[in-house]
Amino acid sequence: MTPTEAIPLLIVVLLMISIGGGDIQEMSVTFQGDNDVDSLADVHVVAGGTTTVPGDAIVEGDVYVIGGTAAIDGTVDGDVTLLDGNLSVRDGATVSGTVQTYSGSAAVNSDASVGQISRFEAPTPSSSPAQRVGGFLLQFLVLGAFGWWLVERHPLIIENVGAAITEHALVSGVVGSLGATTLLVLFVYMAFTLILLPLAIIGLFAEFLVILYGQTVFGYLIGTRFPIERDGVATLAGIAVFLLGLELFGLVPYLGGIAQLAVAVVGFGAVLNTYFGLQRFEPVTIPGGTS
Repeated sequence: MTPTEAIPLLIVVLLMISIGGGDIQEMSVTFQGDNDVDSLADVHVVAGGTTTVPGDAIVEGDVYVIGGTAAIDGTVDGDVTLLDGNLSVRDGATVSGTVQTYSGSAAVNSDASVGQISRFEAPTPSSSPAQRVGGFLLQFLVLGAFGWWLVERHPLIIENVGAAITEHALVSGVVGSLGATTLLVLFVYMAFTLILLPLAIIGLFAEFLVILYGQTVFGYLIGTRFPIERDGVATLAGIAVFLLGLELFGLVPYLGGIAQLAVAVVGFGAVLNTYFGLQRFEPVTIPGGTS
């Protein structure tokens, strides 16, 4: 799962928790690796990697799967909700609440004990070619319109962010990874304070928009390499090539995900380093040293 996909689904989880009105004090999220859990927070979100409830474990809390894999061999005293990814409730496992499936792949063995099974039936399969093409075109239209507007009306802004990507990719990547992770954790914790929940949702949505901003600039940089006189048209072509490249990267196991993540954090950091493009980024220099 790419960061672009994870943040909207985290927003959905927060909204579902808010609507549910439960007394939530703690939330945990796993993004990678193999994780065996014998205890859960009030809400545990599986965003990547593999999370397993061992056969001898009895855990209390609700589980939301938005990416990666969740495998239940033991007992979950709560609900399990699958928004994307993979879920398996194996022989001898117990889920006291509801196993709710919206998308992804769910397998509930016949010898498992489940309070209730509910499946949302979408009009079309989430992996259908038509839906993937539609999603690609929608993202292209959004990024293309934004990129065209920036290039035609505020070229210096997009040039500043582009320079931070091409000239200071490493610094942008470090700032992007630290900034995105810190903000994500902050917004998740804010979500469990009733007063701050709207701000948490707005913050996660803003973080998602910053990632899209960075993707737009990558498309602009690709467009500058094309022999096209009109900057706006070149940017549109660059964005189309960039998005197609992201889709192709996603087909490569492991390395594709790493490449998509690297692009996201470098773009995110470049936007922050340039104050959203309002100022050209120049790294701090140490007197008598090198930049």
